[in-house]
Amino acid sequence: MDLTKDKKFYSPLVFFTWYSIKFLFLCLLISGCDHSLNSEKKESGSDDIPAPDPLYLDVEYPNGGEIFDPGSIVPIQWVSNLDTCEWGMRIVLYKGIKEEELVHVNTPNTGIFQWYVNTELASGGSYRIWIESLCDKDVYCGGCFGDFSDSVFVLTDNIIEPYLQLLYPNGGEVFIIGSQVNILWESNLGDCSWGMDLVLVKGNDSLVSISYGTTDTGFYQWQIPSTIEAADDYKIFIESLCYGGGSYCDGCHGDESDDSFSVVHN
Repeated sequence: MDLTKDKKFYSPLVFFTWYSIKFLFLCLLISGCDHSLNSEKKESGSDDIPAPDPLYLDVEYPNGGEIFDPGSIVPIQWVSNLDTCEWGMRIVLYKGIKEEELVHVNTPNTGIFQWYVNTELASGGSYRIWIESLCDKDVYCGGCFGDFSDSVFVLTDNIIEPYLQLLYPNGGEVFIIGSQVNILWESNLGDCSWGMDLVLVKGNDSLVSISYGTTDTGFYQWQIPSTIEAADDYKIFIESLCYGGGSYCDGCHGDESDDSFSVVHN
């Protein structure tokens, strides 16, 4: 075989093969670098939508070590990023590992609840608060997220007796039929889902319901109805519909005007 004759044929072939390999190597190198850069971008999250914070619910107070007197009002506090829903929160008092008392249910997720410490609770140092959400994204779940006090708190044997006192009208006032009267009271009973019951009493008989389920704010504006008769033997009766701040009782604590007031025509 005459190699001198085939020299022209082999030279272009070697030239083409060499540059093909070089071009392929450069392509792989560039592709690899680009892939590496894209991977770094992806890992850094620069091209991703930020992930939302995980859902949480944390009891902040009481969170351990506190001392409370039965009959006092304790502001239970929590923080969460859960949506507010119609079922709200459920708050429970635990003693040790036992559910001792339902404090409140369907509590709005405001981060605070004024808890009336039941005077019949035993003194001791093994109490904790449990709070749980009753919904997840507007769907009822019966306790999807919850948290305990980090440690226990103490209830003393120094009982503050519960009270509810009607302040106004308290006897001797004269009101015109159709006018508005600010009914005033004070109490240490705390928040209650069922509120207060206000009744107009004539003589010894309950005459008409003024308001049922009124929030325990200490104030209610009442318009005297035109349907009642003028007389001088009216009183206001008020009662709480909750026992221990949370449990329904249909009148556990109540008070009445000390004396009668009068209602007259204009």
